[in-house]
Amino acid sequence: MSIHSRIDSALRTAKTWENDPLLLAEIRASIPFVDLLCGEECAVEVAWRQLTADEAGAVDAAEIKRDESTTIIKCSKDLFRDDDAEFEGDDLLLMRLTLYFKQDVMKWVNQPPCSNPNCTGNEDGKQMTSKGVRGPVSDEEKKGAASRVEMYTCQLCNNDTTFPRYNSPRALFQSRRGRCGEFANLFGTYCRAIGFDTRYVLDFTDHVWTEVWSVRQQRWLHADSCEGLIDRPSM
Repeated sequence: MSIHSRIDSALRTAKTWENDPLLLAEIRASIPFVDLLCGEECAVEVAWRQLTADEAGAVDAAEIKRDESTTIIKCSKDLFRDDDAEFEGDDLLLMRLTLYFKQDVMKWVNQPPCSNPNCTGNEDGKQMTSKGVRGPVSDEEKKGAASRVEMYTCQLCNNDTTFPRYNSPRALFQSRRGRCGEFANLFGTYCRAIGFDTRYVLDFTDHVWTEVWSVRQQRWLHADSCEGLIDRPSM
């Protein structure tokens, strides 16, 4: 892919982050803010809920609310770290959101696990052998804006499994698996869902991540959801 094509693709990716108001509201409702903010009510969360209700064309706040029917993706591990003291306010929220996203939202996939439910293979897909790549064919692949579909065969049961490389944030919110491109794409949507000014960073050494504008520091903060770290651009 040429440089211009990759830049155009990155621009299209970032533009999709605000195309689905219902998805943004669902993401906001799924985030366990109480866990991210030490159990204290966050004043900006109240503002985000109000924003949800006031956004032109957005869903009504009553449609997406935190009750028994809302799926909240819980934190499975401690989100509080020794370097918390380096950040305050929204920057600290970003730090914890980035780590939470890595631990509990997305799953890194090198090879997909076998799609045969009776297969005894590994969840990490180590028994899968690549058969190449094809374009999107099924309605689901096309709806998810898959750029390509990786094909694999299981060495244990000979079952064929596909791994669509989705570009649609909606499809990624449902599958929650991928590599750095999928991580950066969905995490950018998460950041926009809670009101952070966010941009997509394309590195031609084959990595992508996001940056979020810090109002407190008046600068862009590197936020790599693959690593669960912020403000470490030289790592």
